[in-house]
Amino acid sequence: MSFRRVLPLARRVIQQLLADRRTLALILIVPLVVLTVAGILVRLEPDEIRLGVVMEDAGAALPTGGEPVNLGERLTDSLDTLADNLSVQRLSADEARQQIEDSKLDAIITLPADFTAQTIQNRAVTLDVEYEGSNPQVARLFDTLLNRAAVQAIASLSAVSTGSTPDVTVQATYLYGSAEFDQLDYLAPAFIGLFVFMFVFILTSVAFLRERVAGTLERLQATPIRQIEIIVGYMCGFALFALVQALIILLFTIYGLSVHYMGSLLVVFIVELLLALMAVNLGVFFSTFARNEFQVVQFIPLVVVTQVFLSGALWAVEDMPGWLQPIAWLMPLTHANYALRDVMIKGFDLIEVGPYVLALVGFAAAFVLLSSQTIRRQAVG
Repeated sequence: MSFRRVLPLARRVIQQLLADRRTLALILIVPLVVLTVAGILVRLEPDEIRLGVVMEDAGAALPTGGEPVNLGERLTDSLDTLADNLSVQRLSADEARQQIEDSKLDAIITLPADFTAQTIQNRAVTLDVEYEGSNPQVARLFDTLLNRAAVQAIASLSAVSTGSTPDVTVQATYLYGSAEFDQLDYLAPAFIGLFVFMFVFILTSVAFLRERVAGTLERLQATPIRQIEIIVGYMCGFALFALVQALIILLFTIYGLSVHYMGSLLVVFIVELLLALMAVNLGVFFSTFARNEFQVVQFIPLVVVTQVFLSGALWAVEDMPGWLQPIAWLMPLTHANYALRDVMIKGFDLIEVGPYVLALVGFAAAFVLLSSQTIRRQAVG
């Protein structure tokens, strides 16, 4: 191998890259943006778990005499000290019902008037808990915390203690989902949205760039056809493949991975299709800024990876820093993820996820207009 022949070739490549400011920016700046976002989110404190306690326990006297005890109060006090990220609120039954329906609570525990009396009589603790159910991991964590708190609450009562760990039964109901839901069921809506968005965006970006490189777009622009008609035409063509891909991803997720769901698959597919159409238009828009396929690939970290971080797929938008939340809601994938989770986990219909659907329609329309203004009339050099 002769370095006299290798070095001129290497120098030529370096000179070409240095002359391409767009590529340099994508290489040097985009990784810093992505790493900054990742660093902020990874250092977020654990999500706050919100528990509502409906305290109706009247307490009871011990068979051995002495002062009456209230195990409901002891249980609530124990829960307060078990975990730093556990927030315990004492609420009325109506307040708790309203807050869990608004997803402001993760669970409600109801302690009836005879809770202490029944516990002493049966020498066991029975807890009635209703989970919001959007995140099955939270329900499993609550089961552990409630068992620990119940054991602490009655451990010092000689009338209840039998020398062994007290029997604790958690009778759980779910506002959304069910006990069968697992972590995959929670993540599946985000996976569906992510894969539809990512693959459609890459397909459209590369395909539209090739149309420009081949001169097809330039020849079209020489005809009376308007720019927006070109964009809509390409969008309709790419949409057929996006529709097929969205359908395949949905069917495989549901039937291949045996993911549980509550709402209508038709509504899920409608959200998927709108996300795919938005991704088509976004791909067309960004491809107009690329001169070659290498630059298209470099857009992927900026467009796809940042949306994965900020869309609520891995971290809830509500838990992000305040200044980052508006940016997250400017991401189309955020609206798709929330809509898909509401349908698949909560069983919402199309009307109930209407704001998210309208947002996706708005994003798609906006990128149609932007793309029509940015397509080039000259051939790619």
